[in-house]
Amino acid sequence: MLTPLRLLLLTAALLLTAGCTSLGRDTVAPEVHLASVALLGVTMLDQEWELTLRVRNPNDHALKLRTVDYQIFLGEHRFARGLAKPDEDIPAMGDALVKTRVTTGLFATLKHLQALDYRGDKPLEYRIEGQARVGGIPLPLSFRHAGNIDFPNL
Repeated sequence: MLTPLRLLLLTAALLLTAGCTSLGRDTVAPEVHLASVALLGVTMLDQEWELTLRVRNPNDHALKLRTVDYQIFLGEHRFARGLAKPDEDIPAMGDALVKTRVTTGLFATLKHLQALDYRGDKPLEYRIEGQARVGGIPLPLSFRHAGNIDFPNL
């Protein structure tokens, strides 16, 4: 015989299982690309940058993008790490631009650009990787993309 407590626990377990199945519904991680880089300011030791990330939703259902935790590499050197909190709906098969700011060390950035022999006359190769947190999905979704970007002259 089922007691009211056991019935409640069984019902909760069934609802949780059904809910997790429908929430995950084969959701693919969003694609994250670096759309633009703008130098906002330079101090004696730091630089402030505005990065625009293009976040694409390859799924046939909308995604509620909560956070994007990312690292950007120029060559093999980490350029910046950031966390964006757009809290934005991305439509099915659509995309959104997410603006975020990061601060980098002036000397480290100049050293990395010098190692890459960067002169500002051609796009720079970059890699972005990280995790996106999406509403309704309990675990973060990993992403990774490599491409080229026009980088501001220092």
